[in-house]
Amino acid sequence: MIKGVLVIVLDSNGLKPKMILAKPVHDLQGVLLLRQETKLSEKNIRMLKSWGVNEIWVRGGSKEGADKNTVSADEIKESVEKGLKEKFSKVIDDTVMAEIMRVAVDRLTIRSLKKAGENEPR
Repeated sequence: MIKGVLVIVLDSNGLKPKMILAKPVHDLQGVLLLRQETKLSEKNIRMLKSWGVNEIWVRGGSKEGADKNTVSADEIKESVEKGLKEKFSKVIDDTVMAEIMRVAVDRLTIRSLKKAGENEPR
């Protein structure tokens, strides 16, 4: 389990105003878009969507609620899979594309777990 109150959001449609960033957000070139601890606004959310940012870490709640907001490796994988299914929806019937999606889910899940300080799933 990932300790603390971090929640990963892979679909920017899941973002809501007043959510607080648990980690800084960078674009694909590594340029800082928003700093850690930024409270999201509607404008920030529109900007993230327009830049195609697909991985955002937000605070999940208070420290007292950490057990309830702890994210497991399975939950991260489900979130990654959900985000990619939407992106692959038009080509998922192709066996090669389905395999590419499967590999992408595994790699993004591992990357997310490493970022959170978790070991790779066995």
